[in-house]
Amino acid sequence: MPDDDLRWLEGMLGAASKDERADMRGARCPACGASDFISVSDLYAESLGRIEESGGPGAIPRDGNFSPDEIVRKFAPPRQRSALAVALGVAIPLAAIAFYAYRRFGDTIGSTSAIIAAVATVTVLMTFARKFSDEYYYARRKWNRLHVCRKCGQVVAG
Repeated sequence: MPDDDLRWLEGMLGAASKDERADMRGARCPACGASDFISVSDLYAESLGRIEESGGPGAIPRDGNFSPDEIVRKFAPPRQRSALAVALGVAIPLAAIAFYAYRRFGDTIGSTSAIIAAVATVTVLMTFARKFSDEYYYARRKWNRLHVCRKCGQVVAG
């Protein structure tokens, strides 16, 4: 009985501590057949460190026949987009329409159109914020699963 409880606890802790990165033990490179891989995120971090350490762009090829400068350009992590530009693109015309309605038709219709414009702008902002967030986390998960063969530079999804 105590062993069952202990196994259950170990299983829960193991599930909570799982890393999103793929395990490449035993995998072979499709191009050269080597089994020496490095994750793209680790390679990127090492290359940034080498560039900062040397004080300039690194020109000596290292892992996968890439220089640190090439690695930083080619394997940069995905960036999250902002939904503010889209929201402003919707808010400005709607605000202009609400202002026109206020000047043309008076207080009641102007206030109603301003409320509708505000609700539509917040809806667009929240919808695009969620969309861009989902795209970012998908791209980040995909980036974390990429590996590079140290010998030939072949990129492999884990």
